[in-house]
Amino acid sequence: MFYVDDHYYTLHDVEKQYEVFNETPEIRDCQNIRLAVCIKDMFEWITLCLYIRHKGGTVFPIHPSTPKDGAIQLAKASSCDVLFYGDLHSHSSIQLGSNRRDGEGALIQMSSGTTGAPKCIERTWKSIEEELTSYLSVLPLDHTTTSIVACPVTHSYGLISGVLACLKRGAEPVVITNMNPAYLIKKVKEQPYHLFYAAPTLLYMLSRFMRGERLFHYVMTSGTVIPSTWLKQLQNVSKKVFQQYGCSEAGCVAVHPDLQHASDMGYALPHVKIEAGEKESPTEILIHTYQKTISTKDLGYLQAGVLTFVSRIDDTINVAGLNVYPQEVENVLMNEPRIIEAVVYKKTNDLAGERVCAQFTSNELMDEKEVRDWCSRFLAPHQIPMEIKQVTEIEKLPNGKISRKKLAEMTAV
Repeated sequence: MFYVDDHYYTLHDVEKQYEVFNETPEIRDCQNIRLAVCIKDMFEWITLCLYIRHKGGTVFPIHPSTPKDGAIQLAKASSCDVLFYGDLHSHSSIQLGSNRRDGEGALIQMSSGTTGAPKCIERTWKSIEEELTSYLSVLPLDHTTTSIVACPVTHSYGLISGVLACLKRGAEPVVITNMNPAYLIKKVKEQPYHLFYAAPTLLYMLSRFMRGERLFHYVMTSGTVIPSTWLKQLQNVSKKVFQQYGCSEAGCVAVHPDLQHASDMGYALPHVKIEAGEKESPTEILIHTYQKTISTKDLGYLQAGVLTFVSRIDDTINVAGLNVYPQEVENVLMNEPRIIEAVVYKKTNDLAGERVCAQFTSNELMDEKEVRDWCSRFLAPHQIPMEIKQVTEIEKLPNGKISRKKLAEMTAV
């Protein structure tokens, strides 16, 4: 049925776990209550998800590293009635409310929070099934290709695209909780025909460990735009690189089946219509489903059917009336051979208005003038960062994304 690290769980194991769930009242009666779950056992979580989905219940998975008080706070914010913390036994349940509910079951997720406070998003199981059918219709995979999921399965990327999609096409997903690079490469070698799901940072790190040896079959990147230099290195160790794009409200809405340019998000899935601008005049990306229109707060354009991401609207920097898109500046910084990672963000003050700022990491000490001189070779004067800072590590959110807004606040003077 599926693996968690080296342990293989059969259909019989899943059915035995279902029997345990049937003996736990809060889980057995999940159609009428909202369950929040924060547990470390990924077998328990995945089987619980399958069980609740089958029964039409509502569940909110919380990342297992979340402290107890934080999990309670999240569960309350999403109006959950019961929180299971640590494991799924009755003595582990925390009662938060007693509102019996009617209506369609759903998966609750929190938005990424890259530009502000995370929002609670509910997606019905019916809409997720529609996404899965659409998603699989564009992926050139069958039951012989397994999904190796090296990202959180409490989030829709790992759970829906990684685990549920793999099960739906009759393959057996491998869920990874041990993020040791040597172990991950071992798992890749054990499954020669695979689609490896991970965030760009992990993909880049593994590609460096592979030292040019093509060990990846297929890889999927998502969540944030992979730097162009990282993509080139990843292409050298992969048969093919995929990229998917989506949002918490709609799940995955676009897939690129053969990524060549990092900012290309791919083609719209059949169950949605995507609206965006033109290359010379990008506009907000809008996602049209059968039920609603979703504003993504992303800038982008469509060309020959391919959706290209330009910037988050909130991240666009207005320098004296001229727009600066952080990704363009980051690509220039990352092309400097000594720079490993870079992020560009804006700061604002009453006198100077918005200005371009950058942080970067490197294995050697670099002078700010060196970096600025490099930028001046490729960027217009208004695009060159006014403030450049070398750091040992770029601060990231728990989901691995970078919040430019948070960086600006942390470095404000």
